[in-house]
Amino acid sequence: MTPKPLASLRALHASTERYERPDFGREDFFDPPERVRGLLAQLVGGEAGQFSLTGAVSFGLSTLAWNLRLQAGELVGNKRTILGINGQFPSNVQAWRRLEQAGFKFRLVEGGRGATERLLDVVDDDTALVAVAPLSWTDGLRIDVERIGFRAQQVGALFALDVTQSIGADGPLPEGLKCDVVVGAGYKWLLGPYGTGFLRLSSELQQKLEPLEPNWKNFKGADDFNRLGEYLPEFMNPAAGFDHGQGSAFVRMAGWEASLRELIEIGPHQIAKHCRGFGDKLAAELDHVRYTISDFTDGMQAAHLFRIAPKDASRFDEVSAALVSAGVTVSQRDGGWRISPHVYNDSADAERILLALE
Repeated sequence: MTPKPLASLRALHASTERYERPDFGREDFFDPPERVRGLLAQLVGGEAGQFSLTGAVSFGLSTLAWNLRLQAGELVGNKRTILGINGQFPSNVQAWRRLEQAGFKFRLVEGGRGATERLLDVVDDDTALVAVAPLSWTDGLRIDVERIGFRAQQVGALFALDVTQSIGADGPLPEGLKCDVVVGAGYKWLLGPYGTGFLRLSSELQQKLEPLEPNWKNFKGADDFNRLGEYLPEFMNPAAGFDHGQGSAFVRMAGWEASLRELIEIGPHQIAKHCRGFGDKLAAELDHVRYTISDFTDGMQAAHLFRIAPKDASRFDEVSAALVSAGVTVSQRDGGWRISPHVYNDSADAERILLALE
């Protein structure tokens, strides 16, 4: 998780204090979600009306998975193969694996360098869905989502992207990229509280899919508390129809909205530039006899998420302890360390990592 901007912490505290006198009204339930949809559109790309608010990536993916069980013929015809890349985050695996009970086949191609080509080689006329992430959550290695999306479109397959590890530090999705489903968690690079996230559906899928939750707030008339007993059947708008229950979540929404505004003011491209400088310093001064580091030279590596690993695997626990002792927080992943810098990290932090690795 990321530390939160001061503006976000202030908003969280102010919203929490309101529970001393919880006089939440119509504007608290309905206005913040609409503002957040607009902010997400600026950071992710797309229109505000495409964004539904979820508590997790799994909620958005489960919406599609449940509909594939419910109406596979209408959504994907006779196609029954779902493809992904081995090593992607479990939420983007478990949702599809469960569909094997409903007659779908789920296949993961080998991850790492060359994953784009390996995936393109197996996309065929039986492919119902390609579900991937723009970069690996363990080491920041990219895939070519534009080529994969184009190929999925060619064979009439749905295309789903989990952008949790990229949006917020990597710029919006390419403007011409056709994605049927885009999901993201808010607590990573979007700097939100835990329990925030989004689902962006294409306009076509918004019309075809059945929402998972008939939450009271999603329906027309809900913003007039005197009319709740009318039980109007139409959704307030297409995006709201796919919001999860209690999506207003006053404290979380307040903190997330403040964070999203901070991100837009800083600019994801500036964040990426700053992180690239941090990574370049580590790459230039690292002891390459004893360690490997992600390759930043070929454009296939994210600047904000990369990996350092010891060449002598027996030193992993020893060096991990040294990093902890030095006050360096990193994630242990597959015998190496995932480094995730942000704008609050500076050259002194890079020096601290280098000293711990001596």
